[in-house]
Amino acid sequence: MQSSVMDCKMVYIAPIKALCSERYRDWVHKFSPQDVKVVEVTGDMEGQDVEEIRSNNLIITTPEKWDAVSRWLSLTDPQLISSLRLVLIDEVHLLNDKDRGH
Repeated sequence: MQSSVMDCKMVYIAPIKALCSERYRDWVHKFSPQDVKVVEVTGDMEGQDVEEIRSNNLIITTPEKWDAVSRWLSLTDPQLISSLRLVLIDEVHLLNDKDRGH
């Protein structure tokens, strides 16, 4: 059986919070008519982040935040990670930057 948009997750990873915010503002209006729920998850890991991810389809985040969230979810809610169908990485060349995350 093929997954519907309503029961799958998509992740957009942007290098900085400002770009995440910009994409969120654009995409929340663009994808709402298709019943795709969009959330921006950036900053320090908080308990509400898991609920935000669980209740939305398109997660907009930074590499550092997704690293923390995905590690936490792989231990606490592997089914949620299994619902991931698409990962979009913007500015992928920055992910191998030795200065990121310091």
